[in-house]
Amino acid sequence: MITSAVVSKNGNPYLVVNGEKIGSLAYLTYIPEKGGFDNFARAGYRLYSTCVFFGTNKLNEFSGLDVPCKGIFDAEMPDFSCFDNDIRQILTTCPDALIFPRVNVSLSEKWEQEHPDELCYEGCSLHPERKRACMASDVWAQEVKRQLTLFIGHVESSDFRDHIIGYQVAGGNTEEWFAYNTKGGIGKATEEKFARLVEQGRDDTEESYYHYLSQVTASRVCEFASHIKELTQRRLVVGSFYGYTLEMQRRGGTHHALGDMLRCPDIDFICSPFSYAQTRAAGRDHAYMLPVHSLKLHGKLYFTENDTRTHLSVPINDNPHYNRPLWFGPDREGSLEILKMHFSKGFVYGHAAWWFDLWGGWYDDPAYMAFMEKVRNISLEQSVADSVVQVAVLCDELAPAALEDSDKGLKEVFYDSREALGKTGVPYHIYLTSDFDEIKDRYQAFVLLEPRSTKDSEMIKASGVQVLTVTPENSQISSSELRKFYKNSGVHLYSREDMVVYANEGYLFIHTVNDGKQHISVPDDPQLWDMFADSIFAADFESPAGKSYLLKKL
Repeated sequence: MITSAVVSKNGNPYLVVNGEKIGSLAYLTYIPEKGGFDNFARAGYRLYSTCVFFGTNKLNEFSGLDVPCKGIFDAEMPDFSCFDNDIRQILTTCPDALIFPRVNVSLSEKWEQEHPDELCYEGCSLHPERKRACMASDVWAQEVKRQLTLFIGHVESSDFRDHIIGYQVAGGNTEEWFAYNTKGGIGKATEEKFARLVEQGRDDTEESYYHYLSQVTASRVCEFASHIKELTQRRLVVGSFYGYTLEMQRRGGTHHALGDMLRCPDIDFICSPFSYAQTRAAGRDHAYMLPVHSLKLHGKLYFTENDTRTHLSVPINDNPHYNRPLWFGPDREGSLEILKMHFSKGFVYGHAAWWFDLWGGWYDDPAYMAFMEKVRNISLEQSVADSVVQVAVLCDELAPAALEDSDKGLKEVFYDSREALGKTGVPYHIYLTSDFDEIKDRYQAFVLLEPRSTKDSEMIKASGVQVLTVTPENSQISSSELRKFYKNSGVHLYSREDMVVYANEGYLFIHTVNDGKQHISVPDDPQLWDMFADSIFAADFESPAGKSYLLKKL
């Protein structure tokens, strides 16, 4: 009987199956018939995901995109054929595949129409008439768990049972646990439950209410994870999208209760894409959406969704939403440099990842697949500690609840400031402020992101550590100003000019921001090996902007 778990070594959580560490890179597509399973199997990949849908409904309420496969529970009798066929397709191309399905527990449109009291009061701003399930609804949650019971039961009785190593529980808008209406998911159940909490002593304020909306979502994900754990006798890992604290620019984003999820024993991994800021252009850092080093601190594995666009990325349809620049990659050469960055960030900081080939064919190119094979082999190298990083960035997820969406601060401080932070030539880790006491002695300097004052932020400023506070008033801080603060705090500068740098004790990644002559300064001046070019790398080099280098310290 197959088992899986997340364990930690040198502070890095990693995935084990039947007690053995496995590769940290996976492959996933929404449209298996157009996917690249053959290519990735030939490149040595064993870890895969596949998408499962409990109900036929909208995948994205804003764009109107439907789920790409009919729902298992659309009718009275469940139909598992789409899921079974997808699993068998993977196993045909990779007979020893290990699979963790992404299970979208959103219910069918038919169920929602039959249960109007369990819905939000309104839909999203573009389609207010399309009301979707309210996550505070116990009727909705019980139906989700009923369907989970049937689905897990089907898998446990199947002949492919011992290829399933865990589950990613998905739901909400775009499967990422945003409220379906993206306004907090307010409905009858939400209001009634909050009123009961107020009767029991909870503050009856807008700030308390909006934080409660995030807690509703986090608690439901934990509840479903616990149910899956029970159904699998706690043999398998379970995880979810959540915690987009730095990406969500509104207090109704329902992602501001990550701390609750980090304390949940039933969540093993948490996922997100990289930030979509500036359409992921080259010559800049592609920032985290969430404080990923808090995940590591709490023993949770971080899975990056590498939905990296390439020159082969094409829209799924003529919907204007999917024809914006965000959905297209640069040319082949430029795409490879971005692919290198996305892989290297996870490799250096000890994360797992899946390549998300959304509509299929995005990586169907010999150059891309040669890269995929190379990085898969690199990923098998022993992970090492990243204690060489001297800067920690801190954010308080309680801050958004007190800010109106129109207030200056949340976007400027949490979202925009990552641009300068990412190109100082100095690597950093990022945490929730609630973890400060545990990490305060590990770093030389701290950057506190403070869209508004909170109990945590005031405590950190009074603690005596070297801290630079980013507020709405100085949110346009530059990379050079940050470098000056780092230098005065005794932090090592890997570059005195703009450059993206990730570092751990054995490896270094750099991504160039400017054209021309460059210099990288590494403590103890080790010899450097370029892992992509398979050659010695000189600390003084010339490079155009937008080039990526993964360097091993020899």
